[in-house]
Amino acid sequence: METPSIGMKTHKEENTILTDLTTKMTHILNQNQTQNQISTHEPTTHIGIKLDGTNYALWSQIVEMYISGKDKLGYINGELSEPLQTDMAFRKWRTENAVVKGWLINSMDPKLVSNFIRFSTAKAVWDNIATTYFDGTDTSQVYELKRRVIRIKQGGGSIETYYNNLQGLWREIDFRRPNPMICDTDIEKYNSILQEDRVYTFLDGLDDRLDKIRADVLQTKPFPTVEQAYAQVRREDLRQSVMMTNEDTLSGGAMITRGGQKLQHQFSFRTPSNGKPITKPQGEGGGGGCTHCGNMRHTKEICFKLHGYPEWWQELKAKKKREASGGDNHGRAALMSVEPQLSLVPEQESSTSISDQTAQNDSGYSHQEDYWSWY
Repeated sequence: METPSIGMKTHKEENTILTDLTTKMTHILNQNQTQNQISTHEPTTHIGIKLDGTNYALWSQIVEMYISGKDKLGYINGELSEPLQTDMAFRKWRTENAVVKGWLINSMDPKLVSNFIRFSTAKAVWDNIATTYFDGTDTSQVYELKRRVIRIKQGGGSIETYYNNLQGLWREIDFRRPNPMICDTDIEKYNSILQEDRVYTFLDGLDDRLDKIRADVLQTKPFPTVEQAYAQVRREDLRQSVMMTNEDTLSGGAMITRGGQKLQHQFSFRTPSNGKPITKPQGEGGGGGCTHCGNMRHTKEICFKLHGYPEWWQELKAKKKREASGGDNHGRAALMSVEPQLSLVPEQESSTSISDQTAQNDSGYSHQEDYWSWY
């Protein structure tokens, strides 16, 4: 039969063994967890901005968002303070602190690293950067930001650039002048008034061509936010751009072709003192006549003898001969559609002018009152 002393001894040995096993298992689990966290939180992608001493406001927001996404924000805001070195959590804290500190150092311009590398904790690095490059009470910086907001205008540029510049300035002001309200109702009222003021500023800087949409936005009920006002103005700006593009393409044209060569001209109509229309092709040159055939009524660039006669030329010659012999004395202007180009037949003035023009057919153009010309 087992004595009580022997049973107690056996029980103590079992407890000792169980405690040792628990301690070893805890150590192994902590070690594996630390290794997994190191591999998990290593920065696989670099932070997309470098602190250069002039961009602290933007840099701090991006870096804070990055660290928060890694669930390590407590290492820079003081929530995870340094434990005692005898604490079992110290190894984990030291490792993760080094990781966060590395993120901060790697997001700096190399010339600034030596100023902060000696600090032992990530929080110390973070706080000293803020002390060095940011002073929320710097009224001169706030004054400069507000002055730029007041003076910025669209100035004929794109609506997107104008709006983005305004938003950047407003975000900087919000960062330096956060909402001082505490009550939720006060915060909502403050933000509502702030949004309304920013809509006024945005509309005031628009170009005059957007004056109508400016009035429409001001009459919108309920009053829009600056984002809603921008969306409404942008739609009108796009509509105007499309309309202007369409108007630029509404010019007429004619194409004279022979073989693979093409000449393109625009036509206009004007009425002289006798009330009869004169059809004139628009060229790009001035006067001086044709240097190829010597005709003073056209230029070398549109000379039929040089570039070839159009398909309707022989039909025109035959028609003129019929009119000269048949006595059709009533002049008219005809617009003939020849596939695939558009052609114009000049008006005939009288039987006398018809005879004179028939004699000049081979020159390529009429020498009478109706003639080809250009702008």
